Amino acid sequence: MKSKLIKTLFIQLAFCFLFSACDSNHTTIEDAKEKISIEQAKKLILATPDLSQSSIPDIELIEITPSAIWDQTNCQLYKIVDDVKNSETFIVVNQKAVHIGNGFGGFGLTSAVPYDVNKDGFRDIVYAYSWGSGIHRSVISWIDIKSFTEHPIEDRPDRAISRADALILKIENNEVVVYRIAGMDESEINPVRLRLYPSNKDIENMTLEKEGTLVWKNNEFYNHLYQE
Repeated sequence: MKSKLIKTLFIQLAFCFLFSACDSNHTTIEDAKEKISIEQAKKLILATPDLSQSSIPDIELIEITPSAIWDQTNCQLYKIVDDVKNSETFIVVNQKAVHIGNGFGGFGLTSAVPYDVNKDGFRDIVYAYSWGSGIHRSVISWIDIKSFTEHPIEDRPDRAISRADALILKIENNEVVVYRIAGMDESEINPVRLRLYPSNKDIENMTLEKEGTLVWKNNEFYNHLYQE
């Protein structure tokens, strides 16, 4: 009787340990999915090679993470909005910050969408940004979240001159479609919003012209331009 009681107690303890371990693992996963604060992001960004080797003591930061980016990649996007490093954008994930794109002399990041570019089963981030104080240009790139490798996206056929208008990217029929901002209702949207990050409501008040569709072919991701 005594041995049977001990055996029963041992089984109960084993089950308690098992469920406790499972619950602990579940909590860890959930914690990993929680967003970090702007102050936490600022520390990570200031420690990146782009800023740690400079004499910048502090930065003014805003979070611009689209809901789809967070839901599908667990990445957060932050943009610097001060006068020193204005419009530079960083991806923050797993206690790591990575600089993407270029904001010098332009709006910086204007649009970003999650998309499995190379069909490996993992969502990457495709984004458009504008830069250039002399010759203003808007370009598209994508970053592999697993390796944090940034890849430029070229136009096909090649352009004769740089694109100046800012861009908006949309997921349509499981493809990334590129739109050029041809105009905006300035009674409804302040152009300064482009320097921050346009909201869905801002985009509704823009005149968008479809420019092309992003295509993955022969291990290359390019913008297939529409021919008029």
